[in-house]
Amino acid sequence: MGYRDVNLGAPGRLMLAAGLIGFGLIGLYFHHAIDGLEPFDLTRAGVWLNSAVLVPGGVGLAWSRTASKAALALWALLTVLLFAHAPGLIAEPANPVRWVSALEVLGLLAACMLITAPGRKDFPLAARVAVGLMLVVFGVVHWLYAEAIAGMIPDWMPGRTIWPLFTGTANMAAGLAIASGVLARPASFLVGAMFASWIVVVHAPRLLAAPGDRSEWVAGALAFALTGVVWTVNGALHQSGGDLQSRSR
Repeated sequence: MGYRDVNLGAPGRLMLAAGLIGFGLIGLYFHHAIDGLEPFDLTRAGVWLNSAVLVPGGVGLAWSRTASKAALALWALLTVLLFAHAPGLIAEPANPVRWVSALEVLGLLAACMLITAPGRKDFPLAARVAVGLMLVVFGVVHWLYAEAIAGMIPDWMPGRTIWPLFTGTANMAAGLAIASGVLARPASFLVGAMFASWIVVVHAPRLLAAPGDRSEWVAGALAFALTGVVWTVNGALHQSGGDLQSRSR
């Protein structure tokens, strides 16, 4: 498969690239590990090393001719970061924050896996399961911590206490659809659109209110990256015919 095959998933790939570049630049500017992505404090040299992969890797991901090679380098880094989450998960297996962070890395890894070899027929299934699991856990956390999630909703939006339950249900439904392959295409598109809307509705206003807050920059970059993850899966499903409903026609 050539670069044109990679280009079919351009919206997801570009959003993913923006998020990963953002992570790298945030690390360089604040001289600090990216919360959630990197599960431990890093020395300045460690931050620079990771950013040296994230920034050029994200730039390479944005260009279809270099996307596969860039995704391979990012895949290597994300694999190391995923294993780095293991000690925290073993130490605190009931801590949902640990699981959310690890599954975010797994989702990023799944998207890079798809971009690395777009012609592989077995990759969409593995990526679907990984991203589906990530979304289901997101949904459960939204329900368990609805009050905390509601605190992120802008004051002008009505029904602030209802939104975490709605978005949590949407995450769980989309995750099950993507993992099973039933209605996976519309589910991956719509949940990506939901993530993208948060960039405008939630993260941009919070960044404008606190431009020096590192955590807000990380949250904004993560919203770009997660949008890219699910839209990359959507693009791969269009290539592979991975939606079970599509194959039954």
